[in-house]
Amino acid sequence: MQLRQLKTFVAIAETGSFHAAAEKMSITQSAVSMQMKGLEETLQLDLFERSVRPPRLSNTGLLLLEQAREIVRLYDQLLDSSPVASQLAGSIHIGSIPGASFILPETLDNLRKTYRHLQVRVQSNLTDELVNLVSQGRLDAALVTEPKDLDPQLLSRPVLNEPMLVLAARDQSGLSDVELLNGNHYISFNRKAEVSRMVEESLTKRNIKVDPIMELDTLETFQMMIMRGLGVGILPLSSIRERFQDDFYTVPFGSPALQRRLSLVQRRAHHRQVFLDTLFDALSRVADD
Repeated sequence: MQLRQLKTFVAIAETGSFHAAAEKMSITQSAVSMQMKGLEETLQLDLFERSVRPPRLSNTGLLLLEQAREIVRLYDQLLDSSPVASQLAGSIHIGSIPGASFILPETLDNLRKTYRHLQVRVQSNLTDELVNLVSQGRLDAALVTEPKDLDPQLLSRPVLNEPMLVLAARDQSGLSDVELLNGNHYISFNRKAEVSRMVEESLTKRNIKVDPIMELDTLETFQMMIMRGLGVGILPLSSIRERFQDDFYTVPFGSPALQRRLSLVQRRAHHRQVFLDTLFDALSRVADD
C-alpha cells in the first residue's frame, strides 16, 4: 500500500467522483482507477460500489476512510517537522532527454514544496551526450532512455517502462502497425536518439521496410507532421503530447509492444547520494501516477 493511493482515496471521498479526484490530484482518471484497484488488491477489500455511476464508497470504504485521513495527516505533519526538509539544501545539476519533459515539471514542483532550499538545474540533450556528461562529472545525473551499454562506473535506476506506439492521422484508424508502416511515408525522430536506435533495430529484426520522408529533432514538429497526414512515426507513449492525443490513431509497435525504459543514470559513488535518492523517489512517484 502506498501513500499516494491513500491520498487519492481520500480525494475521491472528498470530491465525490474519480473524475473530480483526478483533477484535484493532477493525474488522469485512468491513473485514479489503477491506484484504487491496486489499493483494493493490497487490502483485499472492495472499497467501492461499482454498480452505480459514479462509483461510491462501500460500507467497508467508509470504515477505512477515517484511518486513511489520519495516515495522510500524520505524514504531512511529519514532513513539516522533519529536519531533513531543512537540511537538504544546495543544488544538483541534471540532464533530461526531450521525451522525458512530461515527468519533470511535476517532479520539480513537488521537490520545491518539500525541500525549499534545494535547487535543481536542468539541461536537455540526447541520451549519449547526457550519459557522457554524467561520466565526466559535469552532471550529477540524467533522465534518459536506458542505453544498451553503460560504463561500469555508472548506475542506471529504472523510473518507467512504457510501450512504443505507431502514430498516424485519425483517418488511418483500424490498420495494424505493419500496415501503417508499409502503407505510408515514414517520419523519424532524430536518429542519434537512443529510442530511435531501438526502433531501427526492431524494424530490421521484423523485416519491416519503411519509406523515410523526413527526420525531425523536436517532438512538437514531429507530431504536427503526423497530424497533417504527411506520414507515420513511432514514439514512446509518454512522448505524445496530451493536447494532441485525440488527433492521432495509435497502435502498439509490436506484439507485445516494444518497451522503452526511462532511467536515472548517475555515477555509482556520488558525494550527494541523498540528493539523488530524493530526486529518484520524486520521479518514481510521478511516473507511477
